[in-house]
Amino acid sequence: MKSIRGFSAVCTVLLLTMVMLGGGGCGGGSSNSLPATPGEIQPGAQYEGVLSLQEDGQETVLMRTQYEAHNIETDPSLPPAVALFVTKEEHLDEATGTLKAASDISRPTPESVKSFLEETWDEAQGGVADEGVNAREFLEFLAEYNMPLDQFFRFFEAVDYSMAEFMDFIDTYSTMKSLDGQDVFGEIESFCHLAGMELSEYFSKVKQVFGTHAAFCEKLTALGIGKSYLYHAYVDWYMSRTDESEDPFSAFLEHLKNSSVTAKGDDPVKIDPVKWAKLGLDVLKFGWDVIKDGKPQVQTDGAFTSVLRRETTALDYGYAKRNETSILHFKVTDAWIPSWVLIETKFRGSASYAATNPSFGGQYLQNVQFDVESAYAMWGMYLNVSAQVSNVTNSASVENPDPEIDVVARINAGWLFQSFGKSAYFRAQGSRGIWFQRWGVQ
Repeated sequence: MKSIRGFSAVCTVLLLTMVMLGGGGCGGGSSNSLPATPGEIQPGAQYEGVLSLQEDGQETVLMRTQYEAHNIETDPSLPPAVALFVTKEEHLDEATGTLKAASDISRPTPESVKSFLEETWDEAQGGVADEGVNAREFLEFLAEYNMPLDQFFRFFEAVDYSMAEFMDFIDTYSTMKSLDGQDVFGEIESFCHLAGMELSEYFSKVKQVFGTHAAFCEKLTALGIGKSYLYHAYVDWYMSRTDESEDPFSAFLEHLKNSSVTAKGDDPVKIDPVKWAKLGLDVLKFGWDVIKDGKPQVQTDGAFTSVLRRETTALDYGYAKRNETSILHFKVTDAWIPSWVLIETKFRGSASYAATNPSFGGQYLQNVQFDVESAYAMWGMYLNVSAQVSNVTNSASVENPDPEIDVVARINAGWLFQSFGKSAYFRAQGSRGIWFQRWGVQ
């Protein structure tokens, strides 16, 4: 097991409660000065995250989540280690137009986290429960792997609460960061979400086919797929297969296992994510980031997709129309001082559609993209927004296709080892352009 002791002091300063504010703190009472960094937030501070839709000057709240900071250290003689916990979450009920409390979702609570630290984590690290667990070391572990608190417990449950199994795949998958960026574990959850699969099913089938997590990751690396391209490869394989399978994911894993790389040791043979053989269409890869590694920036490379006939380009089409969606607005503020904005982003989808070519029938999507209107994250926090195509269908004839695609935009933001995971679902169609469909929780 990798040692978790002696990690970066910088991470501790940024993300743990090292400095307690005098005269009342943010969220816990009145104060003339706001914390300069998330590391100064004290237990009891409260925050609110809101995801809304802005259209024609009107704003419709889709989700509202309230958070509260708690000290999870079990020994009062040790400095506090603060993490955020959801206290209330409401979702828009589209039938009534009102916000309703979310259905019961198993989330970590301060009590359950403390119990875990005393009974499982502390024991695994050779500690003694009645001497405190030094919860900061646990939070430093999460920081090293870029894993929010709630995500840790989802993965821990998926491996049947086995610390040995948990550490095995954590250490193994984390070596793939060069292929996938920091959020490798978020990519795993995204794959399961889009494929309609439980995390436990994902891990068990990977081991059934490959034997070990290491063998699976080595194969993905050799094929040049990584985690961020795994869903594209899965859909590419699914769309091109000619037989049906009762267990398509296991069949896909067998396909990966039997795939070969070049004998000369040159570039590996990559599974092409843009082959949609059943429709004879090309769907370009969609990659889009608003803020990466805590640094505000808009990454434009690959920040669009299109659905065109194979062996053609956008310049081969004419008469396209243009439309755009309403604005999606995600914002996290101090619950008591709403003017203190911690995280905020506004974006909308746009499309060039109804493109035609006189040589063949159909209406095509020349371009589908997201336009970022604003993106802000307070220093020491992070905001990652990405999007990917999750499906393609044809609602018309083969001779005159009217292709449709689903695009899922994922918002990941947070600090203090608590993530705010939201998903916005869009749909784009050759004859209609793009529109916002619905929201969802990652």
